[in-house]
Amino acid sequence: MRTIRFRAALAVVAAGVLALGAVSTATAAPLPNAPFGGWGKCPIANPETSTCVDVVVKGGEMNINGLKVPIPSGSLNIAGGVAYRENPDAEFGFDQIFIPPTDGTKGVYSSPIEVPGGIFGLGIPFPGGLTTIKATVEPVALPTVDAFQLGVTLPARLKISNPLLGGNCYLGSASNPIMFKLGVSENGVLEEVPGFPDTAAVRNVTHADQTFAVPGASGCGLFGALNWAVNLRANVPSSSGHNSLTTTSDVFNIGADSLRTQ
Repeated sequence: MRTIRFRAALAVVAAGVLALGAVSTATAAPLPNAPFGGWGKCPIANPETSTCVDVVVKGGEMNINGLKVPIPSGSLNIAGGVAYRENPDAEFGFDQIFIPPTDGTKGVYSSPIEVPGGIFGLGIPFPGGLTTIKATVEPVALPTVDAFQLGVTLPARLKISNPLLGGNCYLGSASNPIMFKLGVSENGVLEEVPGFPDTAAVRNVTHADQTFAVPGASGCGLFGALNWAVNLRANVPSSSGHNSLTTTSDVFNIGADSLRTQ
């Protein structure tokens, strides 16, 4: 009976979001013709993968205790698969489990983002990029992607890059991560994709989080000698309620069976 209830709940939720493709058996679609998405990253060889997901960040802003950092388009992407495992205590009777790609990553792809104002906050350039600071989002554990409600949870650290800081300067760590819990604050626009009936392409979804804390710096400079300088520049440590992250993304879901050889 528990299995029957689980399957019924899964079917009801899937129908409620225009069949996002959790149990699709559509004819396989050739990947080169897909007008969106990084489907090559979806772990379709894993039989547990039911839905392939792709979250493409198109812009946004991170605010750490008053330090505002614009997020450029294409600087962050989350791609992989989602499995559905029965859990009678969960909201819909099952958990959504993110399955990472087989490329050795956690399914989070990011590029360095330049911090406005540089190391002094004045925007004064210096030869060799000595005043430039860049921050890169690095996952410390697998993200969670809600294929139905489009939320994203990402345990991460921020790598702070500058020639003076060395290669091991971070805000956050595996044991004390920055926990981004991005819920949908504004619904996007559902777009039909001809030839892909089991696909949900949702454009311009706004995600937001104002609950995360940011730990102090570690590993900056020789033996951490410049941790204090990074803390001063980044206004950290910064407790929950003093920080925010807002992003605009395109979110794509497709049934994994559509990408498997039929």
